[in-house]
Amino acid sequence: MPDARLADVARSLEPLIRRHEDELERGRGLPRELVDAMYDQGVFSAFVPRELGGREVDLLEWLDMIEELSRINGSVGWNAFINAGVTPLPAATMRRILARDRWITAGNLARVAGVARRVDGGYRVSGRWPFASGASFATYLFGVSLLQGDDGALATDPATGAPVPVGAVFPAAQVTVHDTWDGLGLRGTSSVDFEVADAFVPDEMTTLDLLAGPYPGRLFRGPFFILMGHCAHAVGVARGAIDAFVDLVQRTQARPARGSRRQLRLGQQQAHQVAVARAESLVQSARLFARDAAARGWEDAIDNDVVDYHLRVLMAQSMIHCARAAKEAVELLFERAGTSAVHRGQPLERCYRDIVTAAQHSLVTEASYETIGQYYLTRGLPGGPRIDLTSTVIMPPHPQRS
Repeated sequence: MPDARLADVARSLEPLIRRHEDELERGRGLPRELVDAMYDQGVFSAFVPRELGGREVDLLEWLDMIEELSRINGSVGWNAFINAGVTPLPAATMRRILARDRWITAGNLARVAGVARRVDGGYRVSGRWPFASGASFATYLFGVSLLQGDDGALATDPATGAPVPVGAVFPAAQVTVHDTWDGLGLRGTSSVDFEVADAFVPDEMTTLDLLAGPYPGRLFRGPFFILMGHCAHAVGVARGAIDAFVDLVQRTQARPARGSRRQLRLGQQQAHQVAVARAESLVQSARLFARDAAARGWEDAIDNDVVDYHLRVLMAQSMIHCARAAKEAVELLFERAGTSAVHRGQPLERCYRDIVTAAQHSLVTEASYETIGQYYLTRGLPGGPRIDLTSTVIMPPHPQRS
């Protein structure tokens, strides 16, 4: 596996990404040449353990890479983050897979969209999962189902009464990919639906936790580390928008004889100068918050199998804050740029569409602050904190029982 620093890997891919930008938008997925290059550089094996030949990244270096790729192109950064090679299966199973296949993963772990029936040696699974970014080029796809009893009713956990989830890993040959992705932004992410119908899944390809693996490294302490990619992606797209706004201003000022009166004054009015300063402040402060939360969580994972709960709250909080702050910054610049930014193919226009779309993800909407607020309001109370575990973005385990 290449040992270049991850941010340098991102920069080395920039010429190829720039060459394929139009194709990313039109084709609504990564071109094969770009998939191959990202795979060869280890982008899709960031969360594969070293013992299996993966990168097993340093978290902060990985965030650098996601941020840089997202600055270059929001769709590429999104796929690098989402399709980072999470490895939930045991080493013996993975070695058999890696002996014959690439390990490029995709799926939708937030949506329980299938049913699983217990059969001899495994499960029979049927379901359809939406928004599976990267499904068109993934070699293995993840989906969560609920266990169904022989009578057709959902099985429940005797201890809790809750439905029983079954996480399954499907080879690409076992699934049907539906070309459903035609989004406003992140158009090149291939965030399509995939479906299986009565697919047999052996026990070795199932797990209770599709976002963590049975490996000793601190990268595998839980799902919160990979989810910090939301922070880096949002900051990177916003950084791309700031760069595009500054470039637009400089190009406009370099040809003063052309354009409308408003365009000719672009960058020279107080409103434009305040906008870029505010955008920089929003993005830089959000980045610092996220990096501090990530660094503290990463350090805590050195000695603890379960990262401190307050640090997991901070990571979830920073994830939401980065998305909201980046969206605010890009919207501010897009508005100030006027009609100069509205044409397809303008970098600021694409950044605008990308961040608006990314900020719609269920983990980073404004409403996701709800359980963060519950935590701060109740953590000092007897028996606190008290949060709604049915809708929280804070990753388990939780100190409260229910």
